[in-house]
Amino acid sequence: MFDARLYPAEWRALRRQKLEAAGYRCEECGVLDRSVMKSARTGEDYMVYLSIAHKKQYQTWLHEAETMVLCQRCHRRYDRQFRRKGGARTYTPISRIDVYVQEGGRSVLAGEARTYDDLRDLVAAMPEHTSFEVHMVMHMAIVGNGLYIKDEQGGVVKVLAEYGACVGLAPQLPPLATFKIKHARKEGKHE
Repeated sequence: MFDARLYPAEWRALRRQKLEAAGYRCEECGVLDRSVMKSARTGEDYMVYLSIAHKKQYQTWLHEAETMVLCQRCHRRYDRQFRRKGGARTYTPISRIDVYVQEGGRSVLAGEARTYDDLRDLVAAMPEHTSFEVHMVMHMAIVGNGLYIKDEQGGVVKVLAEYGACVGLAPQLPPLATFKIKHARKEGKHE
């Protein structure tokens, strides 16, 4: 679901530019925007709407993020790679952590994490040397915050400041290279 807070202020203009550059066609299957198609499942007509898909899941806030123009069907198919596989992740609730980054001289919401895995994924999607701030939110009150920098090896964790419930959060963000290797082994993949 679209949440305007997670996108640059000029998102609608950027979207129009990207659609125009793609010739108003899906970059995967070539279907034209606003085409009327027939559903193979129901036999009913439906209208195709193109959207802008981010190649990295949590980079909607990043003005220069790599994107592509996709129809709904191709967008769903592309996003399947980001779905969690059963047993490979943990679901430790953390209420909510809002992650903010500096973009264009202002603090923008990069994403909301509800688990440590969500938080790791958000940080993994950030470009190197990204400075980010987290706000831990419980019952609509910020109960802690921290300021960190992601280093060039893909790990986080230069801690600039931690307060309240964020004190000690950095160890929950192990070097992401280690996390990826461990995760790949659980899925039977080799790097």
